[in-house]
Amino acid sequence: MKNTLLFLVLILVLCSSCNKKTYSALYHDNLVLEQNDTRYYLPKDLLKFEIIYTLNEPRYQKGDVDRVLKLQPTKITIEDPIVITKLSVPDTSKMFVITGKQLSETRFVSMDIDSENSALEKTTSTSVNHKDSKMHDYSALTTSRMETKMYDAVIELKNNIPEIVSKKEAERSLNTMSFYKSQFKILNEDFQPYIKQYKVKYTVVIDPLQLYYKDGNWSSIEGDNVYHSIFPEHIFVDKGDLNDIITVKVTQPKAALLDELVSEEPVEGIIYRNTSPLNIEVALNDSTLLTDTLAITQLETFKTIAVKDFEAAEPTSVLLFKFKTSKTSTDIIPNFLENTEPIDFNSSETIAESQIAIKKAYKEKLQNIDLLIKKLKERKAEL
Repeated sequence: MKNTLLFLVLILVLCSSCNKKTYSALYHDNLVLEQNDTRYYLPKDLLKFEIIYTLNEPRYQKGDVDRVLKLQPTKITIEDPIVITKLSVPDTSKMFVITGKQLSETRFVSMDIDSENSALEKTTSTSVNHKDSKMHDYSALTTSRMETKMYDAVIELKNNIPEIVSKKEAERSLNTMSFYKSQFKILNEDFQPYIKQYKVKYTVVIDPLQLYYKDGNWSSIEGDNVYHSIFPEHIFVDKGDLNDIITVKVTQPKAALLDELVSEEPVEGIIYRNTSPLNIEVALNDSTLLTDTLAITQLETFKTIAVKDFEAAEPTSVLLFKFKTSKTSTDIIPNFLENTEPIDFNSSETIAESQIAIKKAYKEKLQNIDLLIKKLKERKAEL
């Protein structure tokens, strides 16, 4: 009887000791959980791109009339800084469970989509080359293709005066240019073209390691690189011509890291993943805007950290996600998300600037036409 009592005491001591330890394991449907056991997810990292598109609408004023100029379509460009944000979100492809001694609620990050988890974001901001994007040729934006071809013919003739070899040819060219000048002045008399700008913010969230085949967002693999293209022309249907494309290049992860399996048997401590560096390059058309290295969690192998080390670490160094309300994994940020919103923008500065630039271009063209007429007269006199 005495030995039986000692045995029971030993079992109770061992059970008590087990309850003071923390274990974690990969969750599976056949796992029986206690009421206070905690299910959690490890993080993965998404990239959020915030892009401001500028719609350059050609318009004109003539007397009391102010209308859209339909000679040219609205040109849609990227002129503002592109903000790239790394979002740490739950990786719901694998769920884990903590048994035994539980962790404090403060050690978990809420999975609720309306939670404020600003500590989980690393923001890198990069700007477009302002020399290329801000210095518009406003005259080209308000000039029809036919007008452009006609003026190009003026410049070509001006550069090839010596090729006129007869007085008759010089006379014909002179008459044509004189008529062109009169029409050019009539068309631009009391006619004030200008550019009015509108701005739209486009936000897209992607998983840099996934492939997408969506309107405005598609991916491809070339060698060790994954390319993501961002060209959302579907949001500008009947609004203008989108000119700028963003390309995101990331290094392709090693297959061994992604295929690793984690045991379903409980282990002492907390199962987690560290971050692993990922090279990223962002380009606008043919210009590279950003070359950087980002820490991506889903590239790393699974590890175990002792509870005392976990509790001593910074909260953001080892992230564990759990729902703090009765929600499901379908309520979290998806692997792909896009959104558009108009931006309040005062276009008065652009209007004034474009009017000055267009008027200056008109005067320069008229000077070139006059110079050509003068040279044609001189050439006619020589022949």
